[in-house]
Amino acid sequence: MSERREGAQDGAGWQVREVEAAGQPLRLCWKPGLAHGAPNDPAAELLAERAEVAAGERVLSLGCGPGWEGAAAARRASPGRVWLADVHVAAVEAARRTLAANGIANAEVRVSDGAAELPDVPPADVVLARLPKGKLPALQVIWDAFGALPPGGRFYLAGANDEGIKTYLAHAAALFGDETLLAYRRGCRVGRCVKPERPPELPAAFREPWLDHARYHAFDVQVRGATYAIRSRPGVFCWDRLDEGSRALIDTMEIGPEDRVLDIGCGYGIAGVAAARLAPQGEAWLVDADIRAVRAAERTVAANGLANCRVLLSDGAAAVRGTAFDVVVTNPPFHQGAATEYDVAPRFIREAAAALRPGGRLYLVANRFLPYEACVQAAFGAVRVAYEDRRFKVLLATRAG
Repeated sequence: MSERREGAQDGAGWQVREVEAAGQPLRLCWKPGLAHGAPNDPAAELLAERAEVAAGERVLSLGCGPGWEGAAAARRASPGRVWLADVHVAAVEAARRTLAANGIANAEVRVSDGAAELPDVPPADVVLARLPKGKLPALQVIWDAFGALPPGGRFYLAGANDEGIKTYLAHAAALFGDETLLAYRRGCRVGRCVKPERPPELPAAFREPWLDHARYHAFDVQVRGATYAIRSRPGVFCWDRLDEGSRALIDTMEIGPEDRVLDIGCGYGIAGVAAARLAPQGEAWLVDADIRAVRAAERTVAANGLANCRVLLSDGAAAVRGTAFDVVVTNPPFHQGAATEYDVAPRFIREAAAALRPGGRLYLVANRFLPYEACVQAAFGAVRVAYEDRRFKVLLATRAG
């Protein structure tokens, strides 16, 4: 694999790298913070290299990341058609940039949780998937691939050994009735399944009710003296409970009755709806880059009967650029794949500073060991710890006038 950085494309951190895809050079557009498909991702490389795609075939790439395997498939499939889908809006933008940078016109990219938001896409001859993180999202992508294929259709699944790819290839084999290991390299594997005319009996793993995209987990949480109705789905952060970091954030944040509040990385929406209830004459804007979180937050807002909430799909604060806020709250992600990822939170901090009016406040919760104070100080000029316990801290910063 060759790799060459050509430099950032803009202030959002976009980079163009030259990689090898199925023996041909490919200009891959990427930026830090994407869950997978980085220019050094051997699983994406294997998938692009080993997936067999014939001219004229229809291909669906689920969890497409920046489009490495989807772009390679589109070259092979021409004049066939390729659809790329990802839950993350930044991955979708990366894939669109990758297609454009390589002059690929027979492919399109959609935001979708697996195949949930692709009802108009015809049955595929081939489905490609880079294994996602988490048991239920991984089973979901296998299940969606099975449903998207006609008999004889081929499913290619790739991932790393330390992500559990052996286990999920075995699950795919049980569902499809067969699986062929095509290659393994650098701790990663790629396998192929072919959908039979008569599938075997449905394996127990795929009787899981959460594989129905229309099903949402409904539960209540009590925080700051109030009860909130939550709607969530697997794949959303702490999808079935209130995490203690968010509890610390909600308990600590000070919201005025007329404040306009921005919740960056809202997840299923608990901090945003709590802020909206504390600001009955104001409003709360909830943004997240993951379509699963956005759909869950929309349902959480509706379940709590809040009219002063907006929920937007957004890469960080990009969708609200130009709107001024009194308060920004955030519980930024720091785990991507198996490694600790420090790139997302500093970007959230810079975007919070840009989004706040003079005198506006940032509340950021993080694990105690994460070194965000210097970044907050650089963006705001000062920072203090508003809350701290053995696991979490809430940082507070005020934008200067």
